[in-house]
Amino acid sequence: MKPALHVLASEQNRALWAWLGTMLLCIFMIPAGGLGLAAAAGLFALAALPLHTLVTHLRKPELVTLLAIATIAWSAISYTWSAYRDPDEVLKLALLTPFFILVPVAAAQIRPADLTLARAAFLMCVASILSLMAIEAITGGDLTRSYKLDVEGYDPARTDINIRVDLVLSRGATPAIMLAGIAAILLWSHRIRTLQVMAALAAILTVLLALAFSVQANAAALAAAVIVAACCCKWPMATLRLVLAGFAVLILTGPLLFAGLLTIMGPEFGQALPMSWEWRLEIWNFALEKIAQAPLAGHGIGASRVLGETTSLRGHSISLLPLHAHNASLTVWLETGLIGAGLLSATLIALAATLRRIALAPRLAMMLGFAITVWAVNVFFSYGIWQEWHHGALALAIAAAFISRPAP
Repeated sequence: MKPALHVLASEQNRALWAWLGTMLLCIFMIPAGGLGLAAAAGLFALAALPLHTLVTHLRKPELVTLLAIATIAWSAISYTWSAYRDPDEVLKLALLTPFFILVPVAAAQIRPADLTLARAAFLMCVASILSLMAIEAITGGDLTRSYKLDVEGYDPARTDINIRVDLVLSRGATPAIMLAGIAAILLWSHRIRTLQVMAALAAILTVLLALAFSVQANAAALAAAVIVAACCCKWPMATLRLVLAGFAVLILTGPLLFAGLLTIMGPEFGQALPMSWEWRLEIWNFALEKIAQAPLAGHGIGASRVLGETTSLRGHSISLLPLHAHNASLTVWLETGLIGAGLLSATLIALAATLRRIALAPRLAMMLGFAITVWAVNVFFSYGIWQEWHHGALALAIAAAFISRPAP
């Protein structure tokens, strides 16, 4: 007998089939740089929309939900005084963020009986991504370089082609590391020798990706995530709450911390660093100057894209604010001010407080701590905090952790 249509269209079935499709998309999107992950996560949330769960929660929303809404609303309102008039960024933040929040909620609806299939799809996805990106790491990005030359029409004489290749692959490496860490924890936890060998191989390839593509932030993120995951194994809930609270403190006190740090280091310290890191110091100094001009409400979302100036550094012309401040705290302060930073920090603290009422298994806590830490380190040292592609990556990683959770 064929199952009834309402059964096929249930939240649980929609979540399963949407997850399988999303894992297939990720195999192609992540090695290609990850920019499509926002669309993948949004489509998953839309297809697997947990309407009953959503309506039940919104009837009596918790404090963390109200604060999250207020944070998004304030960021959107700040567009009215921003010098950046393209509404693209604010629309993505306002419209996509609710879908990203729903991604793990939808994934958690998958029936326990279907989790084996969902996990198999996830592990196949990770294995494919690691294989492709390991080849890229070993060959110096030959596949991506060939694509840019043959498909995108890059001139072989371009001097920046290697930089462009590394940019694409290092960006894709971030979600790859997030998902691979979750997969390694899942495989190792089964205590079957073959699966543990696979977990060790996944870990080795993850290290390879973190060290490749001329970017230090991924390596730092992996190291920090391993430490956090180890702490979650021993103290699961306390560690997760501490990570969220620490993120909140860094967001709120970022300008003070950076101002003090840059004063202590002085210009001589920057001159002894690689140029990319001295450039970051110049960016942070400039961002602090702009924050001081509008400390309460900020310059408006997206303003970092148009407030930049150029200067000379080691004989090269550089931008003092290339799209964003390359630090989550400074970008939030610069664009949304004390009010925006305060709301975001309060949301994170409320989320940490919510975890006091929840008991998560150490394995799930390890996965969540790993993924969140990889994301947090990168937005503090590399990516712009409003970029929707890594919001989608984090949402999918958290969803993968819930799908990989231990049986109750």
